[in-house]
Amino acid sequence: MTEKEINQIYKITLERYNKAFENTPKENLQERFCAISDSVPGYNEKMVDFGDYIKDNYAVLFVDMRNSTRRAENVGAKITFLTMHVYLTALLEVVKKYNGQVIDIMGDGLMVFWGGKNAREENKIPKAIAVQQAGLCGKSMLEVREKVINKIINEKNLVEEIDIGVGVTFGSVVVTKIGIKHIYDVKAFGDCINKASKYSSDVWNKVKVSKKVKELWPTSENGKVSFTSAGQEAFILEQNI
Repeated sequence: MTEKEINQIYKITLERYNKAFENTPKENLQERFCAISDSVPGYNEKMVDFGDYIKDNYAVLFVDMRNSTRRAENVGAKITFLTMHVYLTALLEVVKKYNGQVIDIMGDGLMVFWGGKNAREENKIPKAIAVQQAGLCGKSMLEVREKVINKIINEKNLVEEIDIGVGVTFGSVVVTKIGIKHIYDVKAFGDCINKASKYSSDVWNKVKVSKKVKELWPTSENGKVSFTSAGQEAFILEQNI
């Protein structure tokens, strides 16, 4: 690239930074956020401008496959290809059942959102219901792993059964638009996503949730869900029989 081209990119990038800086609450400059999504419930590209700093909160689910790299090396490209069509299709059907919005598909991982301001105000979906849908979706993913995914893997001789981990959190995110005129994305940033991702990597065939999820979970006298401490203010979501 020429120096002129580089300078032009620098100019545009700096303009985007300055707009973002102007909209950033000065007391929150030390907060750390990680990019998490390709789309955000309640916010489309026409509603969000470059550099916007829009705060909202969501129930967040992250699920991924355990030891997927080792498995791929063991079974080869063809079986991995076929396995992924089984694995992702089944998990996405579960997400659809629980009305979650898929934020991103990353290899063998999924990020899903529930709730947000629009859902609470227009669709009358409170935080407790968003959290409950996320947690129950995670439990159903474990069931589908056993009864659908691994069943087909065995039926079709796809060699190795799979294991998954699920993390569910609830927290604040910042929504913004990042990119240039013709190449951009509406993104959300939030520590709750880091935590959901970490939780999913901590467990095998379990749903690990944050303390906030437990606090928001709706209760009833004959509730079918309980929480077992997993340390550090995290819990394992259990299905009572």
